[in-house]
Amino acid sequence: RYQQLFENAPVVIASLDEQGRILDCNPALRQLLGPGQDPIGRPLVELIDPRDRKEAEARIRATLAGRAAGGAREVRLADGRNRIASLYLSRQVDASGATGLMASFVDTTEQKSLELQFAQSQKMQAVGQLAGGIAHDFNNLLTAMIGFCDLLLLRHRPGDQSFADIMQIKQNANRAANLVRQLLAFSRQQ
Repeated sequence: RYQQLFENAPVVIASLDEQGRILDCNPALRQLLGPGQDPIGRPLVELIDPRDRKEAEARIRATLAGRAAGGAREVRLADGRNRIASLYLSRQVDASGATGLMASFVDTTEQKSLELQFAQSQKMQAVGQLAGGIAHDFNNLLTAMIGFCDLLLLRHRPGDQSFADIMQIKQNANRAANLVRQLLAFSRQQ
């Protein structure tokens, strides 16, 4: 039963020697690498993107020495497809006393993508709320400006010198009020 579990596991499982080379693996690792690539004898860190290798190597050494706590480390895979995986390592000591590692990868690319989309959605929601708040405050100022322009227009007639300037102020305030309405519409849609 354990052999069937190992063979049919949807996650990569590999046994490593003291140098971090792959001794044995399940078919999921061969699938990860693609056809014609044999992982046996290769260092595990070759499967990891060069940007994450130093950390992975340090984690392997610490786990072999018994200093690393359990848990996953997120790593980018070196498969050219921008995939992300959680790497789990555990120290193994066989009957002869030889130390090795059990490693497994869980592909978290889709989950990471969803997390990024969710974070972007939250940012857009925050921007919408900010825009809505600013728009409401600005709308209050514009309402006051337009109201005072109307009062000034009652005191100044079309022939008066200030009449044209007051009309210009009122027109610009009305244009700004239209922009505020657009901002409010955007904030409601988030």
